[in-house]
Amino acid sequence: MHERPEQGPPSQTTNTVDGDAGTVFQLGSSHGNIGVFRGNNFMFNLGPRWAVVIVVCFLAAATAVAVVYVRSAPSEPAEPLAIAVTPTVKECDFRWVVPKPLAEVKAAADPAIKPDRYATWEHSRDGVQASTAKFTMTVQGHDATSNVVITGIRAKVLEKKPPLTGTLLTGECGAPTTAHYVRVDLDREQPVSFPDELDADTAADMVARGLRADPVRLPYSVSSTEPEVFTVVAGTESCDCTWVIELDWSAGGKSGVQTVGNDGKPFRTTSTSNAVPCVIHNSDWCV
Repeated sequence: MHERPEQGPPSQTTNTVDGDAGTVFQLGSSHGNIGVFRGNNFMFNLGPRWAVVIVVCFLAAATAVAVVYVRSAPSEPAEPLAIAVTPTVKECDFRWVVPKPLAEVKAAADPAIKPDRYATWEHSRDGVQASTAKFTMTVQGHDATSNVVITGIRAKVLEKKPPLTGTLLTGECGAPTTAHYVRVDLDREQPVSFPDELDADTAADMVARGLRADPVRLPYSVSSTEPEVFTVVAGTESCDCTWVIELDWSAGGKSGVQTVGNDGKPFRTTSTSNAVPCVIHNSDWCV
C-alpha cells in the first residue's frame, strides 16, 4: 500500500512582463474549454471574422423586426378630409370662355353635341369657366367613428391675369336659385362669404324639390358616414384668376389647413369682359 505524499500549501507565483502583453491568463492544469475574462465581459476566443458575422446577423434581425412592425402598423391618411369636387354644368346653366374667335368656334361646331356638353367639348379644352362658375364640394372624414370638424372656409387667389379673350359659350335660362352655398368673389380681398337665409316661399319650394335651403353656418362635423355638401359659386368681373379653397379643420387634438382644387389642379375662373357672347339654345348657335 502506497501512501500519498503530503500536499503543501498552494504555491503563489508572481509573473511580470514588459510591454503590452494583451490578454494574459495563468493556468496550472485544465481540462475542457478555456474561457478568457476581460473585466466583466466574457468572450469566446472566436477571432475578428466571427465577431463581424455575429454583428451583421444581429443588425439584419433588428432590421427585419423593424420592417415587420412598420408594415403591420396602421397608416394614417396624409390629410384628414376626403373631398370630392364636381363642376355643375347644366343645359341652361353654363358659361365657358373659349380662347378662339367666334368664326373659328362656329366652324368647328357639331350640332349633335348637346349644350350641356360644351364645357368638355373637344375645341374648348383650353377654355375657362366664366363667372359665375359653380361646383359642389362633398367633404367627409376617412373614419366612421372619428369626426373631423370644419372650422373655416377661405379662398386663396394664386394668380391674377387680364380676362381671357375669346368666345363666351353660354346657355339661356332664368336666373338659378342657390341655397346652402359659399360665394367666392375673386375681386375682393376677402373672397368668401356666406349668403343669408332665403325668403320663406323660395326656401319652401327648394325643400319640396329635395334641395337644401339653409345657409352655411360653421363649424360642421363630418365623418365617412356623415358628409357635408357645399355648393360653391365663384365669380369675377376683372380677372382670369387661378385660385384654391382652404378648409380649416380640427380632429383628435390636432388642427390644420387642407387645400382643395379641381382634380388636383387649382380652380380657374375668368371674367367675360373680353369675350364675344354666343348664346346656345338647343342646336342653334349664337341666337
